[in-house]
Amino acid sequence: MQNEDLMKLLAALGAAISLIEALLEFDDRNLEVSRVILLVLSITLAVIILLSIIIPHKFVELNWIICVVIGIVMIIYTSLIGGILVLIAGFVGYTER
Repeated sequence: MQNEDLMKLLAALGAAISLIEALLEFDDRNLEVSRVILLVLSITLAVIILLSIIIPHKFVELNWIICVVIGIVMIIYTSLIGGILVLIAGFVGYTER
């Protein structure tokens, strides 16, 4: 398995975990406006990653810089486990250079 394939696998796994985690957070009874905004941000980032893996040339092309930036944003604001996997995917993609 090449580093690019491993990067795509880790990014897809991280995005799927982040998406599931965000969708489960909407079940909370007392949602504040700031929490809803962060959940929408998490869903948006996860969908961007998944679409860039499924449709690579028509959407954003997935490279290591995008993975690192989105991974850091996910860790800080929304999903810890999904963000860590996407960040690791970015570092794996960097080692391919």
